Amino acid sequence: MIEPRREDEKLEALESRVEIALAVPLRNGRILVGRRAPGVHLGGAWEFPGGKIEDGEEPAAAARRELLEEAGLTGGEIEPLIVYAFDYPDRAVRLHVYLVREPRGESGADPAREWTWLQLEALAALEMPQANAAIVRALRFRLGA
Repeated sequence: MIEPRREDEKLEALESRVEIALAVPLRNGRILVGRRAPGVHLGGAWEFPGGKIEDGEEPAAAARRELLEEAGLTGGEIEPLIVYAFDYPDRAVRLHVYLVREPRGESGADPAREWTWLQLEALAALEMPQANAAIVRALRFRLGA
């Protein structure tokens, strides 16, 4: 059972909320996901390319940067999908999620991860971070699934 946080811990978590940009690559009706390496936070879980937004960086630019750094993909039409806050027991994040339609390149710039392109329906069977449930719902709504 997860212990509830004290009010001062909740306030501290909110003040130190990490800003994260995610790119959801969509190509030929399939979505790219990568598996986190074992031994890291949420190791073994499948996720979308993304990471921390750097100081002064716009969220959309961070999503494109992370898409290139992690997945080796560039270009494509980018559109905002969802922005929301999520609290894990050990960290608080705000996710800025972008759908990137028809990006170019070969996926897999980060060799420490396994990469795969899947139909939207297949995402439900994957072990993903809890925060990704809202992203999958937003994708179903946006893509009409």
